[in-house]
Amino acid sequence: MNQEPAETPVHARSTGDLPLSKLRGFPSALRVALKARRITTCEQLLRAAGSFAGRRQLLVQGRMDEEDLMTIVHRADLARVDGLGAVFGLILEELGVSTLASLAAQDPIDLHARVREYNRQERISRRSPTPDEVAYWISQARQLPPRVEAVPVNPAVCPANQPAML
Repeated sequence: MNQEPAETPVHARSTGDLPLSKLRGFPSALRVALKARRITTCEQLLRAAGSFAGRRQLLVQGRMDEEDLMTIVHRADLARVDGLGAVFGLILEELGVSTLASLAAQDPIDLHARVREYNRQERISRRSPTPDEVAYWISQARQLPPRVEAVPVNPAVCPANQPAML
């Protein structure tokens, strides 16, 4: 009996015990700066840097690279999607799907075709995800509560002399 992905209840993968070191492309300087603040798991990072104010505070206190921090925050957020591992996550990023919101906005059929074709050409994974797997990722992305706050538009909140690409 085949169940439709949309009918499947969404159970977010627990990121509480997923070490940040399991996220690919984690710059060592950022790892050291976060570890100094006792941020070593995806859940701890999302709690500390999910809000704009939290990211701003980490950037100021930790002298972190803003772009690196945002990339890792989004990877930690995507780690909440069950079945989306590092390899398929890499493929999605290469296709321009690097945030939970951008994953939620995808059409399952189109994204599956793009992932399959990209993997066929680049041979990143031994197998491509199934259409049901891709639909399940998108279903989860649409149902998971947001954990990463967007940059405020108000210039008083984000002065011109401060980095603004969070």
